[in-house]
Amino acid sequence: MRLILALLMMLGLAGAANATCTTSAQSLTFASGSTYDVKASSVANISGKAGLSCTGSVLNILGASYAKATMTSLNGFVLKSSTGGSIPFQVAADSGFTVPFTQGGTVNYMSATLLSLLNILNPNSFAPPLYAKLTGAPNIPAGTYTDTLTIQWSYQVCNGVDALGVACIGYETGTGTSNVTVTLVVSADCRISAPNVSFGTAPLASQFQAVSQAVLVDCSQGSAYKVSFSSGGNGSSRPWRTMSDGAGHTLQYNIYRTDGTTIWDETNPLQSTANGGVGSGSTTPNQMQSYVAKVNAAQTTPPAGTYTDTVNVIISF
Repeated sequence: MRLILALLMMLGLAGAANATCTTSAQSLTFASGSTYDVKASSVANISGKAGLSCTGSVLNILGASYAKATMTSLNGFVLKSSTGGSIPFQVAADSGFTVPFTQGGTVNYMSATLLSLLNILNPNSFAPPLYAKLTGAPNIPAGTYTDTLTIQWSYQVCNGVDALGVACIGYETGTGTSNVTVTLVVSADCRISAPNVSFGTAPLASQFQAVSQAVLVDCSQGSAYKVSFSSGGNGSSRPWRTMSDGAGHTLQYNIYRTDGTTIWDETNPLQSTANGGVGSGSTTPNQMQSYVAKVNAAQTTPPAGTYTDTVNVIISF
């Protein structure tokens, strides 16, 4: 009987080992995008570590192991910026967001259901993840948007099993806190609608009529911007831009501000005055930037043909 008892005691001690659990600060950072990316719900979901890490040679979930995370959000799960915007987001323990965190709610990462979803328990380590996604598509100004998540941890981890691997013979228990900073950097952007300019048809250069129209522009909410036009294929707008028929002939013209005399090019961009001089964030641009286009009436009329040029609308913000 003594020999049998001694053998059982040896079996019971064979798997004993220590597990060490620590908590640390972490970060979740969304890929940078523009205000229009946010509005279009095209910012990708992200994942990272939740701040608890357990290591040990015989780490196991046998017995009454648990790793409970109680989360609070500084902003109530809203990313905020000093520029005044806000973006709601969600945090979950799994990539499918079937186990979401709520304000003050607790998730047990060692529940059978969650361990099955995550497949995160290795023989010698345990590091639960976090997943985050934006849940709103607001019209916001550019800026750096942040929130801070505080996770209170309470854990009891089996750190040793018997030689048969069927019974836990030791636990490590403890508590800790991890802070997770969530960040999204949102840049300004603009949208442009620029209809073609057509001078129509005329037998003489002096008979082409001036064309008055506008490009439509809008930029991120609150972003000031300037508008200018490139020089076109001639490489210069002064004294004239030129259209070409592709056969070596040219027709001189220019683009002016609404006064009809001030050449509008990259050397003198115009600060927008629409909407108080700033963008509204509209996906469909609606801030009119009017201009006048004229053919040089004093030039010698070139051969008949179709004359074209390509000019870029340049928005600086």
